[in-house]
Amino acid sequence: MCGICGLYQSDHSVDHASLKAMNHRQRHRGPDDEGYYLSPDHQLGFGFRRLAIIDLSPNGHQPMTNEDGSLWIVFNGEVYNYPELRRELVNAGHEFRSTSDTETVLHGYEEWGVEVVKRLSGMFAFAIWNQNDHTLFMARDRLGIKPLHYYWDEKKFAFASEIKSLLTLRLNTDLDHSAIWDYFTYLYVPTPKTIYKHIRKLPPAHYAIFNGDLKINEYWDIKNWGTSPLSKGDAADAVRDQLFKSTSSHLIADVPVGVLLSGGLDSSAVTAAASSQSPISNLQSFSIGFDIEEHSELKYAQIVADTFHTTHRTRIVSRQDFSSALDQMIDLYDEPFADGSGLPTLAVSRLAAEHVKVVVAGDGGDETLAGYIRYLKWVEMAQRESGALLLRDLIYEKILLKALTPFTGVPKILGLISAGDLDLRGKRGADRYGALIDSVKAFQKPKLLPDLAREFKDYDDYWYVRKFWRDDLDEISAMQYVDIKTYLHDDILTKVDRASMAASLEVRVPLLDHAWVELAASLPAEWRFQKSIFREALIGVLPESILNRSKKGFSAPLLNWQEAQTINGARLGGSALWAWQVYETWRQHRLPKF
Repeated sequence: MCGICGLYQSDHSVDHASLKAMNHRQRHRGPDDEGYYLSPDHQLGFGFRRLAIIDLSPNGHQPMTNEDGSLWIVFNGEVYNYPELRRELVNAGHEFRSTSDTETVLHGYEEWGVEVVKRLSGMFAFAIWNQNDHTLFMARDRLGIKPLHYYWDEKKFAFASEIKSLLTLRLNTDLDHSAIWDYFTYLYVPTPKTIYKHIRKLPPAHYAIFNGDLKINEYWDIKNWGTSPLSKGDAADAVRDQLFKSTSSHLIADVPVGVLLSGGLDSSAVTAAASSQSPISNLQSFSIGFDIEEHSELKYAQIVADTFHTTHRTRIVSRQDFSSALDQMIDLYDEPFADGSGLPTLAVSRLAAEHVKVVVAGDGGDETLAGYIRYLKWVEMAQRESGALLLRDLIYEKILLKALTPFTGVPKILGLISAGDLDLRGKRGADRYGALIDSVKAFQKPKLLPDLAREFKDYDDYWYVRKFWRDDLDEISAMQYVDIKTYLHDDILTKVDRASMAASLEVRVPLLDHAWVELAASLPAEWRFQKSIFREALIGVLPESILNRSKKGFSAPLLNWQEAQTINGARLGGSALWAWQVYETWRQHRLPKF
């Protein structure tokens, strides 16, 4: 896990001071080592910060080159199948000077070209410079676990793990007003946008080729929704086996590995799998709680820790900690970002980083196994609106009766639709899902942003949902696909990456191994819905008190810590108010008011 950056300039030389400033600004991502590379013509330079996890020797130093010095790489992340790829490359005649996964990626590119990304299993963002043809190749992992931002103004091309690194350069930092408007719909700035017009995010599962022009291509997608021929019993076995296989591969490291344990189903499952692996002895687990009992899950985390005999450590986040959260959110994310669980994620990362360098976590289970409460809301709304209960080829009644009734802990759906969800009625597809997930409603945004209201009078607030909504899928799968292609990487994984790397901690997510994602997607939607198949797979693995408990999201009790306010005539509470406060703090700290 590391921080990477680079700079290419066509009109004048890249200087070492610029690279050093970029590199130092994201020092937290890799406090163990730093490195630089300048091409012979000084048109391109790389910077690198290292958090040493695999091959702790100087041989793992980056930027790294191949045998003849024609290729140079900076790499952030982990490739879990690198031992197998390394053996294949050695058999093909490649010579290795380290035992790092980075060198495997470099030789893989030398052997397979851009197709190397399809061979990698892991989380990554990397850049490779080909000195022979002056081509820069960049790629990001399939699910967007690791970030990669870039800037291009026809003369200067720069990239970095975090926006703050790019902002050390002399760049055009004009705001993207559409990104501000989008932020108040999604509570994050959607990919490929950032808050700045000329800084973009490379989308997950994409690679880019820059040689004076920039070309971006997709290399992976989920295409096998609901196609599995397995019986439900065999599917449960496959899910359990893949959980243990994915977790085992994510434990590869030359330093101790711990686990982030919330007490929910997903993190508990990962803890169970990690504790069963032979390389792990005295597994350390870490949990965060709150000073408001109804929001704290520490008692459930303790049950799991006791069951699997982990060395368990906890910390409480209080309202007093919340008072400094706004400034921390701005420092972490470099642009408006309003996920309220960013604060506890930072707190648990700091706790874990006091004892280990690497942890595994349960992120991804809700997206891959349809665990969010909003999916239940969708189903109930459809029930209320039609007596037929049909969900294309899927029947709501089948979902509810067969997927939910075996598990008493699954939330009841009756009464979930509130007055705030009335705008769902009469909408279909992407419009309904957009209305379901937005926190700041369309009628509120002109009041909050009067200076932008005219510019975005006819704007499609749900363009991001619409971009990925698939009418060829049943609605449960369609919602999952949208979440995986949007919310997962722009919110959940962004939150985890920035918060953990701020503490110099690597977080790995076995439930986002692409083999796991493809397996889950292939199962019938009614088995995925509310993690039905996952619960069946974990019978006998997890305690019943964990297996059957109601879902509780990992978030700070914002509603309890602040009172609703009226902003420019718009009454805001909870996540909407938090979004406004984050935005105002960002604007005051970073830029003059427009």
